[in-house]
Amino acid sequence: MNVEMPRPKEVLKRRAWLHRTQPFSHIVARDVFTADFYSELVAHYHEILARGLHQGPTATAGRFARSIVGYDAYGIGFNASTIGPLAFFGSLGWHDMLCGLFNVKATGHINLGAHHHAVGSASGYIHNDFNPTWFPRKDDAGIAFPDPRRCAYKTGAGPLASADKVEIVRAVAMIYFLANDHWVEGDGGETGLFDSAYTSVMAPYLRVPPENNSILLFECTPSSYHAFLHNPGRNRNSIIMWTHRLKSDAISRWPAAALEAWIT
Repeated sequence: MNVEMPRPKEVLKRRAWLHRTQPFSHIVARDVFTADFYSELVAHYHEILARGLHQGPTATAGRFARSIVGYDAYGIGFNASTIGPLAFFGSLGWHDMLCGLFNVKATGHINLGAHHHAVGSASGYIHNDFNPTWFPRKDDAGIAFPDPRRCAYKTGAGPLASADKVEIVRAVAMIYFLANDHWVEGDGGETGLFDSAYTSVMAPYLRVPPENNSILLFECTPSSYHAFLHNPGRNRNSIIMWTHRLKSDAISRWPAAALEAWIT
């Protein structure tokens, strides 16, 4: 992703973004990007999807795969070598804009990828994304991506020396919806927002529809409960991203015990 990317103000459409406080603080917006840039994003997404869906449990380079534990979706990760319009989401300008919306002091580490839910995918489980993660340590102000060959994102396991890796915490989550043409209510695939983890996944406080060129953003906190909702009528496609903050920053605001353990 070292190629020059457009700045957010060059591709964002001049539309209002809605900041809601219930059931937790989050932002939703429609018509996020200009028509031209949205078309470029969709074309790139379809190019990747056309490579086929890998059915195995391990990630495979360049293709969506069934590699997400406990989640009925195909996923693919992007990194510094990704080129094309979707690389925009890994730019420093986009990272800084998202963190600024929630006044988050982030570290420049991001996890970026895409999810494809085939028709009939099961609802996910209610969770908050307030997770500890691991990255190789970096010494500059740029963007860094996970490197699972040296340091596992969820556990820190790998050949990298302890002094050369850092444990940090997810800070801002993004779900950007695209390539969901002709979606209508009843097709499913919404993101449910919840006021408690102890409720039915099919009874959310709010449903955020997967409408094309729309976005859901929220700060990852102990109460940012959300889940994918079953999609009986249509495939659901999205770009997903997390920025990160220092662990010391997170546990200065919330108890360390509130960090959500990973499903393994």
